[in-house]
Amino acid sequence: NIRPFLSVPDVGKRGAGVLRDKPNIKWEKDRGADVPSAPWYNLGPEYGGNKGDRINDHHLSLEEKRLARDKTS
Repeated sequence: NIRPFLSVPDVGKRGAGVLRDKPNIKWEKDRGADVPSAPWYNLGPEYGGNKGDRINDHHLSLEEKRLARDKTS
């Protein structure tokens, strides 16, 4: 995940954060949609989108990850 390195104040080049050069990253929404069987399929409306939208900024807490892992085993 490169976002933390770019979210800090610039050290050298403008927009590069702590990196030497600004990386060529497409920050727009991912193309396509998730399949209905994906566990994150219903997250779109929580972030102002539609069902099946790909959400890049959704992060699970450690507790949520452990609960999901325990549920599968």
